[in-house]
Amino acid sequence: MFNRVATPDQRVAEPAKTLTPQTPPIASMAPIKAPAPPLFGSPIQHSNSHTHAIDAPTSVLGQDITISGQQLVIKTRGSLLIAGHIQGDVHGESVTVGETGSVVGVITARTITVQGEVSGALKGTSVNLNATSRVEGDIIKQTLSIDEGAQFDGSVRRAKDVSEVTPDLR
Repeated sequence: MFNRVATPDQRVAEPAKTLTPQTPPIASMAPIKAPAPPLFGSPIQHSNSHTHAIDAPTSVLGQDITISGQQLVIKTRGSLLIAGHIQGDVHGESVTVGETGSVVGVITARTITVQGEVSGALKGTSVNLNATSRVEGDIIKQTLSIDEGAQFDGSVRRAKDVSEVTPDLR
């Protein structure tokens, strides 16, 4: 049917060129990028007089995590976002219970934000209950904010001493 006949290549070879490296003009260089932000959040900036780590990252306990145990205590010197479920006490600089998160135990932190469920006491310098929060337990605080729609069943009292609302981070 078809026959293929090889024919010699008719192209003429060009002489080899030597390449010399050239520095591209500054305008054509790629811009220098800023360092990437921390993987799980931004650094914490504290406005109070206590000395804390400025670059403490946010730790995240995802929706698929369940942590439980007898006399369990979770401690963090940074921020903690809880999207999963914890049965135990939590101590930290800043603790947020996300909308999908739940804690059965005492939360002690300088700043506590609840968007999900907590069954236990909240002890914090600043406690915030968002509209989606459901809290069953007592609150010991220095400042408190409760958004319209939040569900809260318990008592509230001002901390007699700062040590009452100071987390144990040792």
